[in-house]
Amino acid sequence: MGGVLHYFDPTENLALNSFLFSGRFTIFAGLILFWTQSVRSRLLPSRERTYLIAAGIMMLFLLTTQVFSNRIVGDHTGALKVNRYSKYAYWIPQAMNPALFLMACVRICRGEQDSDRWDERMLLIPAAFLSMTVLTNDLHHLVYCPKAEFPELMIVTGRYSHGVGFYLLYAWMILTSVIGLILLFRATGRRSAKGIALLTGATLIWLVMLVMNMLVFDLLHVHQPYSTQEINIFGMLGIFEVCIRNRLIPSNENHIGFFKQLGLPVIITNPELDPVYWTNRTVNASKAELQASLKRPVYLQEDIRLSGMKIRAGYAFWTEDETELHRENRRLESANDILREENDLIRAENELKEKKARLDAQNQVYDRIARELYPRQRRIAELLEISGTEDPEQFRNALGECCVLNAWCKRKSNLLLLDEHMLPKKNRELFLALQESARFLKCCGVEAAAIGEEMAEFPLSDIHDLYDSFETVIEAWLPALRRMTVSLLEDGIRLAVELKKELAIPDTILLTEARISESTVFLTIRRRKGGEMV
Repeated sequence: MGGVLHYFDPTENLALNSFLFSGRFTIFAGLILFWTQSVRSRLLPSRERTYLIAAGIMMLFLLTTQVFSNRIVGDHTGALKVNRYSKYAYWIPQAMNPALFLMACVRICRGEQDSDRWDERMLLIPAAFLSMTVLTNDLHHLVYCPKAEFPELMIVTGRYSHGVGFYLLYAWMILTSVIGLILLFRATGRRSAKGIALLTGATLIWLVMLVMNMLVFDLLHVHQPYSTQEINIFGMLGIFEVCIRNRLIPSNENHIGFFKQLGLPVIITNPELDPVYWTNRTVNASKAELQASLKRPVYLQEDIRLSGMKIRAGYAFWTEDETELHRENRRLESANDILREENDLIRAENELKEKKARLDAQNQVYDRIARELYPRQRRIAELLEISGTEDPEQFRNALGECCVLNAWCKRKSNLLLLDEHMLPKKNRELFLALQESARFLKCCGVEAAAIGEEMAEFPLSDIHDLYDSFETVIEAWLPALRRMTVSLLEDGIRLAVELKKELAIPDTILLTEARISESTVFLTIRRRKGGEMV
């Protein structure tokens, strides 16, 4: 119909001429728009679909610029620049469409397994370069060259000549079209002979129409029913359509057959929820249930769940059999109950083990305390037996020694209960122990006191050794003690002792140094350092 309108287009009646022209443009533009929209809905999202839609847009642009250049601006001498630039813009889709055609052919040959490849888009670079060459023709005249007798370039027959850029454009269009067709024939040949026949037919129709339009109609002096650009547009559309029909481009064609063969219970409805497509196993649900399933899943039966969603042309509904899922959930719940009971038993067992470990640790500490205190406690028991005599002096001395020994036992127990890691680096534990022992020495008639700095940086092991050595000296010299002071040093303790008589220095676990000045003995007990005596 468009060709018929174009054939009768050149008439002297302007109104009829405009009607025929407008009808032809509306038909061709409508066909391109319809095909582009069908490509958008028929094809799956892919690079090929993008290229085809872009080609459709360029085809519409080509028709529009053709109408603007030939019918609106025309050869009016008052709009030379508009006429010229409309001709320039006319070449943009003619340079871009062959590139898009070749890009789609390259993508078809590669297939979807090479979906991450991007190098076919490099073909847009020469197309863009040629387009810019045309648009900047006023600067270099490589496409259209004005003849010398005309002062300004006007693209009207007889007033210009073609430059090298013009022939490059034609070479580009022919070369890309031929390469694209070769690639398509190669890709189609891998699939079926029928596809080759269809592609050959479409290509021959395209070429025959071009030859007739450029040669035969002129020889017969017959008005052309189509322009060359229109033949190229619909020839390319025909080639693309053959590719779609041959499944060279991923599409959702034959969706009715697909739904019929689909084993899942699925239905597609229109916006009024009337079924349009359905599978062999259809969904048996009322409209109310279908409407409700669009908001949340609906259980048609105990284990049959109906779900729905909005799609472009209506709604899709499907059912899922959750019998096996519910059975497995029940098994999991049973297994979880068993695991929960076992976890409770394991938790109780771990708590008992933890309590036993704490008791064992406490018992070890108590056993150590008992071993350390046993000699002194036995001595206290012996002294208490002696204190039962009628001699008051002997009773007082035995009771005083019991107090001294009891003070050591108390402080020694406290030290044994301490932990090395919990003890601050700078502490006063040793000073407190020495202070308490000195206070209870007064029960034996000895004037004793702990003086000087209270804080020291002794580790717990050195505190034990220093305090035990101090206690050994005190117990050995107790009968002859008269006065005593004790103080902390950086590396031990120092005792200043006044004795009633001269006594030997007892053996201690630490090294001692003694110095006598008049009637006072200055005794220094030094702690271990690095495992050695200092």
